[in-house]
Amino acid sequence: MKILKKAAALIVAAMISLSSVTAAFAQSNESSVSDGAHNPEPTIDISESEYTPIDKTKYVKWNVGDKPAENTKYYIDEAVKIPSGKIIEFPKGSTLVVCEGADLGIYANAVLNISGTMIVEPKARVTLTGKLSVKAGGGFANYGTVVSTTKGIIRISSDSINHSKGTMILSGVTYIYNGGSFINRGITTFAKNSVTCITGSFSTTEEARVFLKGTMRVTINGTASLNGYFSLIGGLEVSGKLFFEKNVKYYRLDGSTLSASKSARIIDYRSEDGAAKPDLYSTGMKGIDVSSWQEAIDWQKVKNSGVKYAMIRASFSDDKVDKTFEYNIVEAAKAGINVGVYHYCYALNAEEAKAEAKHFIRTISPYKITYPVVLDLEDVSQTNLDKETINEIAQVFIKEIKNAGYYPMIYSYSNWYESYMDMKALDCEVWVAHWNVPQPSYKGGYGIWQYSSKGLVSGIDGYVDLNACFKDYEKIIREGGYNHLDRFK
Repeated sequence: MKILKKAAALIVAAMISLSSVTAAFAQSNESSVSDGAHNPEPTIDISESEYTPIDKTKYVKWNVGDKPAENTKYYIDEAVKIPSGKIIEFPKGSTLVVCEGADLGIYANAVLNISGTMIVEPKARVTLTGKLSVKAGGGFANYGTVVSTTKGIIRISSDSINHSKGTMILSGVTYIYNGGSFINRGITTFAKNSVTCITGSFSTTEEARVFLKGTMRVTINGTASLNGYFSLIGGLEVSGKLFFEKNVKYYRLDGSTLSASKSARIIDYRSEDGAAKPDLYSTGMKGIDVSSWQEAIDWQKVKNSGVKYAMIRASFSDDKVDKTFEYNIVEAAKAGINVGVYHYCYALNAEEAKAEAKHFIRTISPYKITYPVVLDLEDVSQTNLDKETINEIAQVFIKEIKNAGYYPMIYSYSNWYESYMDMKALDCEVWVAHWNVPQPSYKGGYGIWQYSSKGLVSGIDGYVDLNACFKDYEKIIREGGYNHLDRFK
């Protein structure tokens, strides 16, 4: 992995001067910075599965004069117009389906707020001249056609997706903020005069097509991950994180601009060469961490997408094994991916920590492990313990890993390290979780940074954690004689 080769030609030396409206949304997102370690449950279907039309007999036909109720499913199957000045909210637990052949128009100065779920079926259409807001906890899924005019405003603060058969033409202003995410599997065109402000996350998949003719601003806490076909025709301004994934087809037309501020991180995963110093990756090698949460994984697709390593949950408590562990570690290794393992710890004292560590070691001992062996210490039950007890739990667990001949690491999130632990007392590698920020707030050294809980990787349905690794652990472990690799020659 390495910084984009042409970065010098692409990056403007001066800081980008964001518009006042962009800055306002960047500031509003600061209070929503995620700092934790669990994948959120998507509020909509973000998988590659085919759409199944609804059974209308289980839904209520909605008319513009009706006030939507909680926990009620509605549909539209004809032309419906929300007139100027009208404000409509679909509350939590509700669903609005724009059925095949239907046309929903949102006029200027009209507002449609989605706190439940909105689905646009294939061959259905939504035309937006007013405002569409996908609220926190809501969800928006498009399989049809969505057109936003120059006066249209879209605000996304939850999960939204344009599926593979969907088309979106956005000519107005789009905000992805407050932890919101926009996934593009289909065709999305950001028209010439459009403005898109990303303080959340924007991801495109391998089959997707994006035509950026307007201006896209990735703010300091924002992330854009480019895959599939991406045509830069207008302007891309980066203050946050921009990833060129391994299989992206990136086209830049004459007159387009890519500029970055000093806080920007532009990372190119397309090239295999020149990434590493002897034991250090300057920009971070791409990896994931998985558990039974991700269910069935196609590891060959994961490998082909550019993932270099996977941290796999092996066990938890003092007698539990992750139900997908054996499949994941065998199939990931078979696909040529370096594998590390982790144990989710519930211990409340040193004795319990030792028992959990021994269970962990028994679980992983039959397998070849080329990345660190990790203690995952973050459970809410442990926050009631004093710092001395938490450190003792970590020290006992890490000692067991070392005594068993494995290369140890501890995982937690920035606030945990700072609030609950004395990290100077631990002698092991650190893996830190801190999402939606340009860099972790943790001031100590770390070898792996979990920077997103809403990653998209080919071969995995749903979200997966994304990580950047800054050390060549495969080499360190192999040359240091750790993890009993000689048994697997």
